[in-house]
Amino acid sequence: MKYSIVIPAHNEESCIQATIDLLVEKLSSEKFDYEIIVVCDHCTDSTKSIVEECGKGNPSIRAISNLESAGFGMAVRCGLEHFSGDAVAIFMGDAS
Repeated sequence: MKYSIVIPAHNEESCIQATIDLLVEKLSSEKFDYEIIVVCDHCTDSTKSIVEECGKGNPSIRAISNLESAGFGMAVRCGLEHFSGDAVAIFMGDAS
């Protein structure tokens, strides 16, 4: 079974790396097949480039952009349109 984690993110450069690291550590230690999709919601900071850098070392991590109207709900919707796992969870960019 493959788990998809969708993270809606708006200007999360200060915390997105730590959130991804936390998820990767937990999912890997449990030996889950997973993907982490960070939906960059009209970011004006380096959130997307940070996620793309993470994805260079781990193909299970990817960044996509919400090209629709900005907002949490639209970012979640965008992520739900792009996941490929058997189950999906929404996770906050700041790991709250």
